[in-house]
Amino acid sequence: MTKSLRIPLAGVASVAILAAAACGPAEADSDPAAQTEPVPSAGEGRTLTAPPDLVVGEWWSVEVDPALVDATFPTTLVVTHREGDRARIGIPPNDFSHDFLVLHIPVLGDLELTTFAWRVMWDDFEALRFPLEEGREWSADFHGFDVDAEVTRVEGSRAYVTMVGEGQRIELVYDADMGMITDFREEALQLAFRVTDHGFGYAGEVLSPAGIELGMMARGPAVPAAHHGDAETMGDAAGNTPGNTSESVEVDTDGSHGSLNLVVWNQGTESEAGRYSITATAPDGETFDGVFEVEPGSPSVLVQSFGHDSVRGTWRLDFHRGGPAGLLVELFTYQLDVVRPEGR
Repeated sequence: MTKSLRIPLAGVASVAILAAAACGPAEADSDPAAQTEPVPSAGEGRTLTAPPDLVVGEWWSVEVDPALVDATFPTTLVVTHREGDRARIGIPPNDFSHDFLVLHIPVLGDLELTTFAWRVMWDDFEALRFPLEEGREWSADFHGFDVDAEVTRVEGSRAYVTMVGEGQRIELVYDADMGMITDFREEALQLAFRVTDHGFGYAGEVLSPAGIELGMMARGPAVPAAHHGDAETMGDAAGNTPGNTSESVEVDTDGSHGSLNLVVWNQGTESEAGRYSITATAPDGETFDGVFEVEPGSPSVLVQSFGHDSVRGTWRLDFHRGGPAGLLVELFTYQLDVVRPEGR
C-alpha cells in the first residue's frame, strides 16, 4: 500500500510539507500565549555567564525560514523535560513538520545546555560556550564541517556569535533573557530561524523526540557530495548517471519513530526541467512515493517528508532521475513521546 502521509501515533497529526508540489507549510493553529499562565520566578536572573535554567513548559514562537526550500514554517518550541544540564525540546502536533529533521533547525530534541548542542546530521552541534564573553572562541561541527566560533560582541543580554569554516558561515544571536538562540543564519544551506515570542507555562500536547539519530542516508545518481559533509562518509559521486537505481539499506536503531525525507537537490540546475521519483519501502512493507515535476525556477531543494513508526530493518530505495538534479534519501530516527508539560 502506498502512503502519502503516515500518522505515527493514534490521534496525533503529523504534518507533511510537500514543497515539491509548491505547497507552503500549514499555518500553526496553536496559540501558546493563550494557553499559558504566568510563572513569576521562571527565567529570572539569567545572564550570559551561565547556561539558561530552562523550565518545563517554557515556550518560544519561531519562524523557520530555509531559503533553498522557498518556504517559511511557523512553529512553537516547548521544553518537555529538564534534568541536570540537559533539557528536551518538543513541538505541538499541529506545529510539527518532518521537514525540520532534514533541515536540522530549529532546536529540537535533546539539548545539552552547557554547549547548547542539538543533533545536526551525524553529530551534536555545539552552538555556544559559556560564559559568553566578547572574544570567547571554540570549535564545533555543523553538518559534517568544522567551524571556528567567536563571540564577536555582547550587547546587554545578547551575545552575537560568528562561525566560519570551509564553505561555511553561521551567524547567531543568543538572548539570555529568553534562554534561547533568537536568530540563526547559515549561508551554505541557507538555513535560518528566528524567535518571535517567548513565555512560560505551556498547556497542551507536545510531541517530544529523544535520541535523534541519522539512521539512513542514501544518494541516487549525482547528488553533490560537497553539500553533505564528509566525502569519505558520503563516498564518491563520480560515475553516477541519469536513469534508474535501486538499493537496500539496513537501519539499526532503537528509535520508535522516524522522519523520512525524499529530496531533490536542484541547486545549480534551477533553470532546467526534470522529472524525478523516489520510492522508499519500509521494513514492514509500507511504501512512500515522492514524485517531483521540476520546472525552470523551481526551488533549489525540494522535499517530501513522511513520518513512520516501523523504522528498524531493511529499507528498499528506488530512484528514477530524469534530469540534471541529484536525489537523496535521509531517515532520522528517535523515540517519540506525547507529553503535557503542565502535568509534569
